[in-house]
Amino acid sequence: MDKIWIIAPFSEIEKSGTRNRFQYLANRLHDEGMDVTLFTSNFSHREKIHVSSKISNEYPFKVKLIHEPGYNKNVSVRRALSHIKFAINLNKEIKKTEKPDVIYAAYPTMSASYVAGNYAKDNSIPFIIDVQDTWPESVSSAIDTENIMTKLLMWPFTKFANGIYKMADVVFGVSETYVQRANIKGTKCKEFIPVYIGAQLGKFNDYCCITSEMKEKNDDIWITYIGTLSHSYDIQTAVKAFAQLRQYDNIKLNILGTGPDEESLIRLSKELGTYGVNVFFYGFIEYEKMMAILNESDIALNAIKGTAKQTITNKLGDYLSAALPILNSCQEKEVIDLVNNKDLGINYVSGDVTSLINAIIYMISNKNLMKKYSKNARFLAEKYFDREESYKVIINMIKNMC
Repeated sequence: MDKIWIIAPFSEIEKSGTRNRFQYLANRLHDEGMDVTLFTSNFSHREKIHVSSKISNEYPFKVKLIHEPGYNKNVSVRRALSHIKFAINLNKEIKKTEKPDVIYAAYPTMSASYVAGNYAKDNSIPFIIDVQDTWPESVSSAIDTENIMTKLLMWPFTKFANGIYKMADVVFGVSETYVQRANIKGTKCKEFIPVYIGAQLGKFNDYCCITSEMKEKNDDIWITYIGTLSHSYDIQTAVKAFAQLRQYDNIKLNILGTGPDEESLIRLSKELGTYGVNVFFYGFIEYEKMMAILNESDIALNAIKGTAKQTITNKLGDYLSAALPILNSCQEKEVIDLVNNKDLGINYVSGDVTSLINAIIYMISNKNLMKKYSKNARFLAEKYFDREESYKVIINMIKNMC
């Protein structure tokens, strides 16, 4: 039986049955008859708690929980030290485990990917990297990377990242932008394959049959954001925009998610008189309920700061699956081109309240245009974002490398 290691610190292991990419892959590979071991952190990045070792028993594949101390803030020295400790403990654990036929590692974290790649190199094992984010470049949304001192401090990390990419035999990633970041001079890798995070459209359709029973008036227009409330996401601009949209009492903004900026955003909404009037915060809600709300929504808000490096995110796949027109502020070329070339919605300027307001008014004033955006979104979801089909390229690659 072919042995596969999946090394993914951020696997949301505290909740079985999640849509996490690496849990999904582990289940698919297990169903294909492979001997799968998932090495993951015993610290929940989302919940900021350590998980019980008993969680391992809830999975059909093997789970090895690797200890790390944990952290309170996503951008902190303590987080960096925690990830380093994870890598040290991972290195100890894999040396005690029977060698696999293929190693499949999530990137980031950098340190864990390095440990995985180095082990693969020393033991002549095929090594696959799956790029989820471009560390260290992605920190540019949280710090001033134009500062010369910052650039000097980041250079060793960039060099370290390049060394990790060079170890890969195959690179997958959640976007074309991310996989091409790994295509560097001196790499031995010959294949760089984007596979969007995607959604399970079959389950998505089932979730959308659940009524949220929240829409009070038939002429209400729901604009919905789902995801983290943190430094990378431009929710503040949306809240300010809706302060100027109160005259349109049927236009509502739903904010589904939580994060370090939640309290300050709620405070801003209250100061502007929008809280509970035309701006609604729901905090963290279960995926099934979130999909039901998306299904009743009219427009999706892809509110990402102009300095952020996110490209094809989880939320974008969910928006497309729900057949929603997109209001997009992500400034990455891949996303702008996708929205424009596939006629998915309107790009607006991140941080510009007037730009967002104009985009909203223009969109809701053109019903036929919204219908076209909606139709195109669902078509794209079915073609490129359905995991049942799109992940076959990953499964087949692993099989061929065993």
